[in-house]
Amino acid sequence: MPSLDISCDDLVVADPAYVAQRLGSDTLWREWWPELVLTPSERRGLEGVRWAVTGAAVGTAEWWLEQVRDGVVVHWYLRVDPVRRTGVRRLRRLQESYVARYREHIWRFKDEVERGRAAGERRSGWEPAIVSGRGTGAPQPAVPQKDLHADRRPSRQRRGESMAEQTTSTIVVNATPKAIMAVIADFEAYPEWADSMRETEVLSTDEAGRPKQVRFKVDAGAISDEYTLDYVWSRNEVTWSLVQAKMVKGMDGAYVLRDLGADGTEVTYRLAVDVAIPMIGMLKRKAEKVIIDTALKGLKKRVES
Repeated sequence: MPSLDISCDDLVVADPAYVAQRLGSDTLWREWWPELVLTPSERRGLEGVRWAVTGAAVGTAEWWLEQVRDGVVVHWYLRVDPVRRTGVRRLRRLQESYVARYREHIWRFKDEVERGRAAGERRSGWEPAIVSGRGTGAPQPAVPQKDLHADRRPSRQRRGESMAEQTTSTIVVNATPKAIMAVIADFEAYPEWADSMRETEVLSTDEAGRPKQVRFKVDAGAISDEYTLDYVWSRNEVTWSLVQAKMVKGMDGAYVLRDLGADGTEVTYRLAVDVAIPMIGMLKRKAEKVIIDTALKGLKKRVES
């Protein structure tokens, strides 16, 4: 096993083919990692590139794309051993520096390709901003399903079937995006400030230590259930999708933060829920609106207190 085993996952709201084209440039990666020699060993189109790594470290690296809603999650891996002998503490600092540098590069890339997109706004030309469900006749994602590293992907429901129109609401919080994200990620504290939340449990975390899959038990009137969600984190955005539930058969949502400087942070909450029992669309939208407004008000109060 390599002494450095790093993986990062970041959502980029842009056309998958364009993202693949940009990330497929050898020049880009040489600029990002000047001390590493990346020699392509396999090019897989939308499914990314694998490299043999030499230079300051020896091993392998790769990236691949997973289409999610109106964008793609960029999965990046670096599995190497430093050429120079390195102690445990130095190795830990080296891993942290690799992750920090990659985040800086990918977030700059994300800002560039998403320029002009307002917070919470779906990508131009993309109709179903939130998708979910297990339908058999739905259109399939553009990214091929077969992947050489499919065993590494988190277990999640199959995407592709459009849910009903999403419900969206926005609030301004007098705090920085970082402070707000810290509260959003503190799931264990949700029952203290989220009115409908009864129980929460973090089941797994990603490589950065952020919650990946979380179990919830909620009582929100028309929508009450016990379910597990899968999270994808970016700098100022977090999205989630349903893994399993008792009553709800689809749930996709997002918090999107926009830094307003001295005026605080604009927080947009998007949510689409599909329940197993028949429910008039108007009532479902109303239930979603209650959940969103309650959550935003609770979040604002919690952050600003």
